[in-house]
Amino acid sequence: MLKLASALIMGCILWVGLAATPAIAASGDLVLQWHAKDGSLVAERTLDLAAVEALPQVEFTTETPWTSGDQRFSGPSLGTLAALGGVPVSSARIIALNDYEMDVPAEDWETNGAILATRLNGENMRVAEKGPYWVMYPISSDSKLNTQFYHGRMVWQVKSIDFEAR
Repeated sequence: MLKLASALIMGCILWVGLAATPAIAASGDLVLQWHAKDGSLVAERTLDLAAVEALPQVEFTTETPWTSGDQRFSGPSLGTLAALGGVPVSSARIIALNDYEMDVPAEDWETNGAILATRLNGENMRVAEKGPYWVMYPISSDSKLNTQFYHGRMVWQVKSIDFEAR
């Protein structure tokens, strides 16, 4: 009886966890925050998918380690998103739905072309397709970007970005 109760509880916990994830992702909301060096909040914005797609878009075709052949990605530059806070930034902490985090220096959008992709081959990405937002680099056009170092920065299922002010 105790084993059955434990199994039912675990099943309910798993179901609640799975049910909550699509609801968060389905909204398509992206939370952006800007923090001073001391960690204090400078600005905050929440954008829905339509607002992110209304920003200037960058498009490129590239291969990735997780897809087959050339794929066309489009979305705003991380620099465009960073500029929305009205303060110069030095880096961005990208946070995924599963709470994976990766720090990305400003150089990656200023020099290396990093974008926050909203579309793959012209279609919005679902969570099952690494969406709704995926940090992407044009790795096919620059061999230095096609390394594990940069692959680790290609965060998918992005839910929020915390920018650090200079």
